[in-house]
Amino acid sequence: MKITNWRYDVAMVVRRSIVVERIACQNVVLDLDGTLWDPMELSMEAWRQACLEHGVDPKLLVRERFARAFGHPASVVGEIVLPAVSKSLQTKVLDTANELEVQLIGTSLGVLFDGVKTTLEHLARSRRLFLCSNCQSGYIEAFLLTYGLEKMFVDSICSGDTSQGKGINLGMLIARNSIVDAVMVGDMHSDYDAARLNNLPFIYASYGFGDLREFDAKIDRIDGLLHVLA
Repeated sequence: MKITNWRYDVAMVVRRSIVVERIACQNVVLDLDGTLWDPMELSMEAWRQACLEHGVDPKLLVRERFARAFGHPASVVGEIVLPAVSKSLQTKVLDTANELEVQLIGTSLGVLFDGVKTTLEHLARSRRLFLCSNCQSGYIEAFLLTYGLEKMFVDSICSGDTSQGKGINLGMLIARNSIVDAVMVGDMHSDYDAARLNNLPFIYASYGFGDLREFDAKIDRIDGLLHVLA
């Protein structure tokens, strides 16, 4: 199904519980963690070092909790990752871990998903690309610099810079870039919620950290965007 008026057609598709197969748009907004790369090992190492610095036993860190934490704002990440320690200690470890994550992006701990660079290069030839993440300040810039992707994106926004959630940030990104038609691509419920709040169709990156049941289209690899976007 080729959408010519996404604001109307996507709403009709959702009500009928039909999954959109192809979406026409000139602007693509992408989430970062779980959509473009897997930072699991990087994040766990940053938190391990942060725990040691603040006297917290690193054995309290559980991989499954990290998977649930991705995509959430910083205000709740500490509670998810370290529920057994005090709120004040959660905050201290979180702040240190955030700094360490940015520093570690240049290492080989994070894994860029197969096909990311070639897919983005292809999309950037005919569309404007944007990043919208709940990450900390400096994270997006370090990621783009490490993988040589700076020139592919028109603009980016993150919670660390605005102290706002993804829904509001997505709206700010849309407004300041005069975006008329767009699609949101992500793997977590926060991405879906942000898309719905801003009346955008949502493409679910099922290879990421989330487990979603509602979406307008689904991809199993990043290069699936080349087939979903009309």
